[in-house]
Amino acid sequence: MKKNTINLLSGTILVFSIVLSGACKKVEVDDEKVGGCYDTESPMHNGSADYDDGTCQYAYIDSYELTSHPAQDPNAGGWLNPEQYWDVGLGETTRPDVLLTITNQLTGEILFEGPESTNIAPDSSPSWSAPYEVQLFNQNYEWTLYDNDELLGVIGDRQLMAYGVFNPIELASNGTIISISENETATVTLYYTLK
Repeated sequence: MKKNTINLLSGTILVFSIVLSGACKKVEVDDEKVGGCYDTESPMHNGSADYDDGTCQYAYIDSYELTSHPAQDPNAGGWLNPEQYWDVGLGETTRPDVLLTITNQLTGEILFEGPESTNIAPDSSPSWSAPYEVQLFNQNYEWTLYDNDELLGVIGDRQLMAYGVFNPIELASNGTIISISENETATVTLYYTLK
């Protein structure tokens, strides 16, 4: 009888141990953290990253391009310029002499001021190499496009052709930043390299 009591007691302890081990079993939690670029100044920024894994790179401008521009001046007309061409005056060309300027709205610093490109055809896309290495930041930039008018060979007023505001980090994609003007008549493209 003593032997049966010990076997019964051993069996009870064994069942009790199994129940307890099941109750104390660890539940595995998926705590894998996602790495990425934490810096909002980088086009590589990953807002869902849990930690900075050192993959940040930054956009540096290679060149600027006037991808499209208005062929005619919507405000022109009258006897000097009845066909709404950009340049005015007798014997003057009907194609604009464009000037492109890009400015950091926050600091007022001029990012780029291109040399004048003369007699730009409506379907042409003049471009300018970046004169020096410039890093783009997560801020607003403004670009303006002017026609540098001359009347009978005398420098006149600059005419605003188009302007736009853009955040390069928000628009950066595969080496390009495309900004369309407020009136949707012109497009400026910035080409960049990640470093």
